[in-house]
Amino acid sequence: MNKYLPKNLAFSVYDIDFDTLYASGKKVILFDLDNTLASYDNIIPSKEQLKLNERLRKIGYKIYIISNNHQKRVKKFTMSFIVDGYLVHARKPNTGRIAKYIKKNNLNLSEIIFIGDQLLTDISCANRLAIDNILVRSISRKSEKWYTKINRLREKKIIKKIAQEDYDMAQKIIEIIGTRSDHSE
Repeated sequence: MNKYLPKNLAFSVYDIDFDTLYASGKKVILFDLDNTLASYDNIIPSKEQLKLNERLRKIGYKIYIISNNHQKRVKKFTMSFIVDGYLVHARKPNTGRIAKYIKKNNLNLSEIIFIGDQLLTDISCANRLAIDNILVRSISRKSEKWYTKINRLREKKIIKKIAQEDYDMAQKIIEIIGTRSDHSE
């Protein structure tokens, strides 16, 4: 199986059926922060993000943020977006720090859903850890860092390889991630 192949797809975190996921045994959400939950420019949670946070906590989820970003960025966001924990400088797609974090927090891999916006970092990492995952469309590409822009170029090649194995899935991925350089409306 292609390590970049997402298990599930959604246009945004707001389009995910979290009730059904919870009923199927998913009790823990590992969220990527930047461009999955919030754009790089969104330093504090919006009202919509806070409503989602409240809804997920009412369902019963444990929520964690797994970010390649720095402490200051994640801490500021999580001052009001309540989480059970977070890991910064996660070094996705490398799995070492994340695997240790999962073990330290006594999380059961079969109960975790990893949600992210990048095939190269989030989906690849989740697959290498044997964690179910959901690829969502990035919120805004305008403010992405230079290294993420390089990943986006590599992503196009990966989708071509996926298309060789599963053309329909490649088309679905393209529908989600789009072809435009900016996703903000």
